[in-house]
Amino acid sequence: MKKQVFFLLFCGLSLLGMNSLSAQIVLKEVTITGKTTKAVVAKEVSESFSRLFKDAVAPEWYEVNKRYVVNFIYNDQKNRAVFTKGGSLVYHLAYAVEDEIPQDIKSMVKNKYPDYAITFSVKVEQGDAKVWFINVEDATKIHVLRVGADEITVVNTLKKT
Repeated sequence: MKKQVFFLLFCGLSLLGMNSLSAQIVLKEVTITGKTTKAVVAKEVSESFSRLFKDAVAPEWYEVNKRYVVNFIYNDQKNRAVFTKGGSLVYHLAYAVEDEIPQDIKSMVKNKYPDYAITFSVKVEQGDAKVWFINVEDATKIHVLRVGADEITVVNTLKKT
């Protein structure tokens, strides 16, 4: 009888502990599928890449979910581009430090968040659309901003601990 009481007490306390643990932080579920392998690309893809990024150096190609991903250096910046098997550009990412962000974009961010430091930025180009994702942070929080031509949207806010 004592063993059953201790067992039930242990189970109850375990469930109570699990509930309080899971109540602290709930993260969105992320599912990553696909297999990444280094790839030799088709002629159409190589020609499209060379035409779009003439002075690119150190390209590294991978095949992911029937598309080609290339990491490379262009204009002294880290870049990534995704191409279809037919050679069409799906999207292009350019990673930038604060000094490499265009002045109009940087001014918008600095005017709205004057006491924050810009700690990370990436330009996303897809078709004719161009958007910047910029992290700004102060002593207590980090804001992930989406910066378009004339607007800033807070995508996420993280509290520092």
